Amino acid sequence: MSSGDRVILFAGGGSGGHIFPNVAILERLRENRVPVGPHFLVSDRPTDAQMLKRMGYPFTALSAQPFRITPAELFSFYQGYKQARQETLAIIRHTGAVAMVATGGFVSAPAIAAAKLAGIPVALVNLDATPGKANRRMARNAAVIFSVYDTDKLPKARTIGVPLRRSSLAMELPGRARYELGLRPELNTLFVTAGSQGAMTVNRLMMELCTRTEARKVLGDWQVLHLTGERDREEVAAAYRQACVRAVVEPFCNHMGLAWSAATLAISRAGAGSVAEVWANAVPTIFLPYPFHRDQHQRRNCEPLVNAGAALLMTDRIDPIVNASQLIGPLSALMRNITQRERMAKIMRDNPPKDGATAIARWLMMGLGVRR
Repeated sequence: MSSGDRVILFAGGGSGGHIFPNVAILERLRENRVPVGPHFLVSDRPTDAQMLKRMGYPFTALSAQPFRITPAELFSFYQGYKQARQETLAIIRHTGAVAMVATGGFVSAPAIAAAKLAGIPVALVNLDATPGKANRRMARNAAVIFSVYDTDKLPKARTIGVPLRRSSLAMELPGRARYELGLRPELNTLFVTAGSQGAMTVNRLMMELCTRTEARKVLGDWQVLHLTGERDREEVAAAYRQACVRAVVEPFCNHMGLAWSAATLAISRAGAGSVAEVWANAVPTIFLPYPFHRDQHQRRNCEPLVNAGAALLMTDRIDPIVNASQLIGPLSALMRNITQRERMAKIMRDNPPKDGATAIARWLMMGLGVRR
C-alpha cells in the first residue's frame, strides 16, 4: 500500500464464503487501477488468518463471536461485539479508512456499528436467499445494500450476482486442468467440495459410497477430485485407495478455477459462493445443503438452478448410510448420461450470472470520485 492509497475496509469472516466476495471486489478495483489500500476485518478462526496470509492482504482478526443462546455464550457474544467495535474504530482512526464493504455475518455487525460511529459509508452485501437477522438489522446503518437474491426482507437492496474471484472461474481446457491437478487428463472427473466449515457429512458420505459395489463400479470409469477441508483428508484418501477409485484428495484448492475446469460433474454444498461458482462455470451439480442451519437458507440458494433443471437438490440426512443410499441412484444416472449433463450445462451457459463484484466496485469508485 502506497501513501496515496485510500483505505477501504472489507468486513466478513468465519468462512471463505464471507471473505472471498470481498477479495473479488478488491480485484475489480485493482483491474480499474483504483489507488486503494485494503484492510480485511475477519474472525479469529485460524482458517481466516490462513486464507489472508496466503493471499498476502493486511487483516485484523476481530474479537467478534457468533450469536449463541446459552447465558455463558451470550455474555461472550456481547463482550466480543463491544470489543470488536472498539477494535474497528481504532483501525478506522489509524488507517483513515474512507469506506467499508461488509458481507454479513457476525464479524460484520460490530464493524458496521463502528463505521456508523466514525461516519464512513458502508456497502452491505447480502449473499444468501434468506437474509439473517443480523443482515436485516445492519441494513439500517448501510449507505447502500446489495443482495444476490430478490427479497422483501431487504426492500431497498440492489440485486446483483455473487462477487466471484477471477481464480474461481474456469480458464483452462479440462484435460490441461486435470493434468495440473495431478489427475488423468482423459478421464471424466467427479468434483466433491463442501467447504472447510461444512465438509464432515459430505466426507462421510463419500467414504460410505466407497464401500458400495454399485458406486465402486460407476466410479471405476471416472476419477475423483475431493476437497475435504482440514480434518478428514487422510481418512478419505484411504477410503478411495481401499475401493480402488482414482482420486486426488486435498484439504483445499488455491485455484478453484482449475478444479471447475477439470470437473465433469460435482457434488457441493449450496453456500451462495458455491452456487455462484457452479453457475458461472456451468458444471452439472448435485447440491447437498448444509444440514445444521436453522433456517436452511442453503436450500433456497440453489433453488434457481434446481428449478431451471441445471442442478439436482438432495437433503443431507447427516447419517452417511442414509445419505449414500439416497445419492447413489441419481449420481450413477448422471455419471452415465452425458446428454443430461450437457443439457444441464447448456442451461447455465445460456443464462450466465451477473458480475456482482463489478457492481460493488463501481459504487466504491463513484464514492472515491474515480471515473472509468
